[in-house]
Amino acid sequence: MTKGYCEGDKNLCKITECPRFGSLRVFPDGVKRVKQCGDKPKINLKRTRLKPFSDKTISEFDERKLVREQVLRRDTHTCQAKYLVNWIECSGPLDVDEIIPRGRGGDYLDIDNCQTLCRLHHRWKHDNPAEAERLGFTKSLPPK
Repeated sequence: MTKGYCEGDKNLCKITECPRFGSLRVFPDGVKRVKQCGDKPKINLKRTRLKPFSDKTISEFDERKLVREQVLRRDTHTCQAKYLVNWIECSGPLDVDEIIPRGRGGDYLDIDNCQTLCRLHHRWKHDNPAEAERLGFTKSLPPK
């Protein structure tokens, strides 16, 4: 038998030679005992599905949809970065983006805090935050 290999059989386990032996385990009766190789803890984890949206977000879906429609109409369904960041050609669907991010106190239900960006310019904005702030596509206010 190779040192440390008892294959989980308690009868073959040599306590002094086994590297897996010796960890303490608290048993249901509250007593700490040395765990043997064959003792496998039983884990009973009940898996539940994560909710894709919080209840608050779900309650704001209708209002968010109205804000999105108003912002798209106000911006005439045109990317607002089209002429200021002209080295990137507009592509992809139009996103309604927050100028002041929600994490910094902005509200995505405020029409004045939203702008229309195509997917490529939206990605550019997040990849180049300093340049985007200089051009006015974002504002970095300190967190509340």
